[in-house]
This record gives sequence, C-alpha cells and structure tokens, in this order.
Amino acid sequence: MGLNYDLFIYLAWAISGVNLVLLFTLSLYYIFFWSLSGKKIQPVPHSDKLTKFAVLIAARNESKVIPNILKALQEQTYNKDYYDVWIIVESEDDLSIPIVKEYGYKYFVRDRLDNSRRTKGFALQECTDYFVRENINYDAYMIFDADNVLAPNFLEVMNDLRQTGVQVGIGYRNFTNANENWLTVGSAIMFDYMNQITSRGRTALFHKATLMGTGYFVDCSVIKDAGGWIFTGMTEDIQLTTYCYYNDIYMRYYPLVFFYDEQSSNYKDVHRQHSRWLYGYFQRRKFIKKAGIKRDYHTKEMQRFMKFEFNFGLFPFVIFNVVSIILGILAIVFGILVSIYYPTSYYISMMFSILGYEILIIYLVFMIPAILVIVRDNCNLKLTKKNCVVGILTYIIYFGDFVLAALDIFFHPNKGKTWSEIEHQGKISNEDAKKVSNNE
Repeated sequence: MGLNYDLFIYLAWAISGVNLVLLFTLSLYYIFFWSLSGKKIQPVPHSDKLTKFAVLIAARNESKVIPNILKALQEQTYNKDYYDVWIIVESEDDLSIPIVKEYGYKYFVRDRLDNSRRTKGFALQECTDYFVRENINYDAYMIFDADNVLAPNFLEVMNDLRQTGVQVGIGYRNFTNANENWLTVGSAIMFDYMNQITSRGRTALFHKATLMGTGYFVDCSVIKDAGGWIFTGMTEDIQLTTYCYYNDIYMRYYPLVFFYDEQSSNYKDVHRQHSRWLYGYFQRRKFIKKAGIKRDYHTKEMQRFMKFEFNFGLFPFVIFNVVSIILGILAIVFGILVSIYYPTSYYISMMFSILGYEILIIYLVFMIPAILVIVRDNCNLKLTKKNCVVGILTYIIYFGDFVLAALDIFFHPNKGKTWSEIEHQGKISNEDAKKVSNNE
C-alpha cells in the first residue's frame, strides 16, 4: 500500500509540473500581447469624408439611466446630420420614450416578444429589418447600451477609424462605477484584460478584436452580406466576433477614444450575467461560421491561425485549472484514505502539500492577470489603492463564479436560455465619466 501512495505522490507532482510548464508555454503569446499593450498607439488621421451612423440602443425599461447617454450623444462633436439615434423599446408605455422625445431622437417599438426572442440581438435584428423594409439607409450601425456614456468625440473618431477601411471598430471601455465594490473591481479587471491585452494584441497581429457587448460600430455592408442581423443568441457580441473571424472582416480595437459602462454591483446580478454569458459562449455557432461572404483580407494560412487562436486561446487556462482542481480533490481523497491506515504517516503531510500547492498555483494564475492589468492600465481605470489590492486578492473569487454559473446552467439549463432584466442605477462615481456626463 505504501508503494501505491509513493506512486500517487510521484505522479501528482509530475502531472502538476507538466501542467504548469504547458500553461506557461501555451500562454507565451498572451505575454506577447501584454508587451504590445504598452506600445504607443498612433492616432488615425482625421477624415473629411463622413459616415452616416445609426446609433442603436436596446433600452427596455431604462428610463433611470438613459438621460446620460442621450445627453452625451447630443453633445457629440460629429456632424448632427450624419447620425440618427434609435432607442429600441418593447412597449409604447416604456418611460424612456418621453425622455427620447425630449431629445428629439427616434424610437422603435418591438412587436415580437416571446421570451426566446428577448435578447439584445433580436432587438437589433427587428430594428435593422425595419430599416430594410422602410428603405432607411445607413453606412454603419453603432451599438450602445442604455447605461453607457461616451466621450464627446466618440462618433467623430469612429468615423475617422472607418474611413481607414475598418469594418468593425471598437473603442476603449472604461467604467462609471469601477470603485464601487469588489464585484465592480473584478468586472473592470476582466473587461480591461479582454480589451487592453487580448483585443489590442489581436488587432496588432490579425486586425481582429473581441467585441464585448457595446461601444462598437459595424459596417452595414457586413450585415447585408450576412443576410441581415443574424446575431441573436444570448451573446450576440461573441457571435458577431465569430462571424468576423470566419469571414476575415477587418476589425480594429482603438483605445484612444473612450466610452463608459456601468458594472453590476450585487452578486445576484453578476451571477445571472455570468450564467448568460457562459450559455451564450457555448451556444452552437456553426451557422455563423458558414454565413456571409468572405473578404480574404489575410492569406489562407493566416486565417487558419487566427481561427485557431480565437477558438482555443482559453483552453490552456481552462485545462490548467481543471487539472489542478482534480489533483487537489484527489489529494484530499487520498489524504483521508491514508489517515485511516497511517494516522501519523508522512503521506498525510505530503497530500496536504500537494493540495496547498495546487491552491497556491491557481491563486497565482488569477492574481497575475489582475496585477498585469493594474500595472499597465490603472492610469485609465483609476482604481483606488485599496481597490487595487482588493482586486488582486479577490479576482479569483469573482472569476470563480463562472464555475458556479457553469454548474448552475448545467443543472438548470433554463437559467441560461431565459433573458432576465438587470437593473441599472445610472449613478456615476468615476470623476472622468461624470465630467463627460456633465459635459465639462
């Protein structure tokens, strides 16, 4: 029996070591991405040629927050004749409509409202289908959420970006309330990592980016070639990103122009978001991959590499954590068995050493990205010193909720399929965002 325990201990340490080496090796390009995030971005040239934008905001029962974005849109430096603002609601009784009318903007009322169609993607589909039916023509759609606030030059800069040939462009996502509590701090770190490291690296290497819900434009020709707005899943942004990869659409993440987003600050809402995102991420996207018209912006070899990186980029991280968790659980089980036969055996301490090591390594794997984000980008996030420490220490807990969300939708699949409203407060604590909102 002692020989078996010796063998287990040897294998556990060997597997753990190989697991760590593979994670580091397969994640080297993320380190490269992080190095790219420190390079200075050259501003795109100003263009006198103008894009006709349709600014689309899905805003079900968002009267509490919508004045901030309407005010920000009213104060845009971009030519007012070249953008229309459309608020998408579900009822003529929505309290946002009188506010929209005060600002002189347009609204669209949905009429296909069974629960399976109550995603933002379906709202955008109905509105863009309406444009086609009514022969209302635009050059590009700009997508926002009702809780967003955008810098006064956002549309102007996005136009300049589009005139360089970019077909899908996204700005820098900052936050109205990142310092509110540990949940908003964790959310800010996660989104900033995805944008400032992942999307910035993908833009530099592949002319691609990962869309994160809002703050982006998509050229109408892209939607037309796709056969309309076909991105209607729980995560329409991931579907559109997938479409852009498989059809080689020219994308660019451009961090020199800001918009601000409100983060959920209570655990119940955060968990619902994580459940919805996970369900949407793993929804079948086969039809997305086959739809549309390929641009062939890159060589065939580069296209294959881009798609491989996009599809499997997270797998080293996921596999590492799954293997580490399994080793930790096995260490506990074997520790219990050993304690029955050898209560004073050194095997018990070895089992706890393996368990402690796996916990420490997993913790460090989550701490390091949080540290990298804060070191590289806290000049923009402006987390307080206290919240920098809180974010680094609790990021594993914030991200760990994705595991609970995965279990939740596995045992209660309707939670992932069902759209549920998450109330926004519209309270702005970020001083920079507050200045934008107040037009200072």
